[in-house]
Amino acid sequence: MKLDPHGSQTQASKEITVDRRQQNTNLVSSIKKKMAHTSDFSRICKVSEKFYKEAEDIYFPRMVAIGPFHRAQEKLKAMEERKWQYLSTLLLRVVNVDTRLEKCAEAIKFDTRLEKCVKAIKMTEDRARKSYGEPIDMASDEFIEMMLVDGCFIIELFFKCCCKGIRRRGDPFLVTNQVFIDLKHDLVLLENQIPFFVLQHLFNLVPVPAQCQDYSLIELVFRFFKKMVPDDHHNLQDKYGQEIHHLLDLIHQSFISRTHILQRQPQMDIPTASQLHKTGTRIKKVMSPSVLGLRFYKGALRIPALTYHDLMDTLLRNLVAMENGCYDAAKYVTSYVFFMRNLIRSNEDAKILKKKGIINKEEEFVTLFSKILVEVDVKDLYYGDLMERLGGFIKPNVSIRYAKKVRKCVVRCLRQL
Repeated sequence: MKLDPHGSQTQASKEITVDRRQQNTNLVSSIKKKMAHTSDFSRICKVSEKFYKEAEDIYFPRMVAIGPFHRAQEKLKAMEERKWQYLSTLLLRVVNVDTRLEKCAEAIKFDTRLEKCVKAIKMTEDRARKSYGEPIDMASDEFIEMMLVDGCFIIELFFKCCCKGIRRRGDPFLVTNQVFIDLKHDLVLLENQIPFFVLQHLFNLVPVPAQCQDYSLIELVFRFFKKMVPDDHHNLQDKYGQEIHHLLDLIHQSFISRTHILQRQPQMDIPTASQLHKTGTRIKKVMSPSVLGLRFYKGALRIPALTYHDLMDTLLRNLVAMENGCYDAAKYVTSYVFFMRNLIRSNEDAKILKKKGIINKEEEFVTLFSKILVEVDVKDLYYGDLMERLGGFIKPNVSIRYAKKVRKCVVRCLRQL
């Protein structure tokens, strides 16, 4: 029997290697646990009561419940069966088959797809539950089923919206324009969301119609919410390197330019459009990738054009509610609404902006901005720097105008003498 003089060293080396691997495994496990406890997942929350007081129906679904918050409402249960039909249509979508053998093969594919979808949601269940601002009192199977049905319903709805060839006549979700508007209303509500990563996992697993093969999930979202997002949304794809929390959050991100930096300055009084006009301060329409791109440049207040649509009230209110309830971040849309609310206080103000091509409606915008409740803390005001510059520019003009009035008055009095 030969002795290996290096045997003990080799064995010791192996033990050290195994021990280090175990240490690394334990460290990775520890880091994951800490990340799970500290990560800010709760991005789908209920709207604060102070917003409900203004217009409760703006925050509640009209036709369909998505997620856990409104699924118990009696008036929405009628559409639950339709959601299941959309699930079946999506998972059973195949090329036409004739033979019995091919039909059996397709049935196996359906079972495999369904199993993969359930497994994908099961693996992310804990993260999905943490996406909500309060504990979800649902059993595991019930929660996973809800995510599956609601997620597949949304994806199939996007497919039917973008690909007219796969629509069925008499579909209650697409039968009239008003029903379609109600659907869009429901899918932008803060309380009517499911995590975007659930949608993305399902989208990666379900069969995509041939007409939609070239579209990503984000592109389908933008096509569905056409007129509610910036016109150049096709150029926004590279913006979304950060995590998308849900559909409303994606729309929120589409409003914000990549170059936007919060300017935290002392709050100034915001003049109305009429006051700016009277003091000689120019107001101009400006081309901007973001409707939030207000700026004061070369002695003029430059404002991107804003087109009124049927769901603008719903969208802005829910974005404001989201910024003030779920997100501890810069309040971009809240600041915008706050600024425009002060800028457009009367029909006269709206008329000036419409003449400049900045808005396309008058009374609608006056009513819209006057009704939305916004409270902005100085430290969160996005347009602080703009208002400071605007205020500094107006004051000299006001003084000059006042001096001219005084001089005219003096001259008139002297003539009368």
